Amino acid sequence: MFGTVRANRKALSPEERKRYDGAYCGLCRELGAKAGALGRSCLSYDMTFLSMLLSSLYNLDEQQENCVCRVRPISHPFIANEALSYCADMNITLAYYQALDDWKDDRKKSAKQKSEALAKHLPEIAEKWPRQCRVIKEKLKSLSEMEKANELNPDLPMNCFGELLGELFMWREQGPDVRDHAPALKAMGAALGRFIYLLDACNDLKRDIKKQRYNPLVVQRREEFTPLLTMMMAECTAAFDKLPINRDSGILRNVLYSGVWQSYRHPSGKKKAEA
Repeated sequence: MFGTVRANRKALSPEERKRYDGAYCGLCRELGAKAGALGRSCLSYDMTFLSMLLSSLYNLDEQQENCVCRVRPISHPFIANEALSYCADMNITLAYYQALDDWKDDRKKSAKQKSEALAKHLPEIAEKWPRQCRVIKEKLKSLSEMEKANELNPDLPMNCFGELLGELFMWREQGPDVRDHAPALKAMGAALGRFIYLLDACNDLKRDIKKQRYNPLVVQRREEFTPLLTMMMAECTAAFDKLPINRDSGILRNVLYSGVWQSYRHPSGKKKAEA
């Protein structure tokens, strides 16, 4: 489920691309500082989006510097702020469970090694973010149980993943702004989580049927997929519009209105507008 929430780079201005890349590089550096090369391998666009959303919402102070790395050996800017550190912690936690799931499903030794290496970072992260880590563990366990039970009502796993992401979007625990923004943040994360789950199930449907793997959409009408996804993103953007977002508003809207659709593959092979 990693990588869905990304920008449509072609529709970004040069300045927006620079800001977006700066946040992405900033997240990469945070992951490297926390878990070395293994942490950097967990880097995702999804958490880049969340960091930009939270940074803008709370108008966080940020540092902008230049760096050089193996992937980009030419000096380039990166952003550092408090939200990026939080998102790096969530990125590592989700990557651990993803690797564990890959090991259980496909018995890949590399996934087993990755989950074991990431596991040692979880106690420190759980101490900082107990609510988020508890919800991630509980909701992913529920999703695993639904999969084993071959649950064919897609609303149940979609809502479960939505609840997980809704909790992650509610970063801070205290403060007047936190209370004001919590309902919209939770609603936005929940709708986006349902969208991600459904889109992932749509994209994997043919392969899952061929490999006889679990997919809650096997008995669903194909023509309903695109309207359902559109409705979920409408809920997500309605919640987003309730938040006082100023900085990076164009980038965040690019992701929500265009970027998230880039990886959508309808089982019929039709594009979004045709399906």
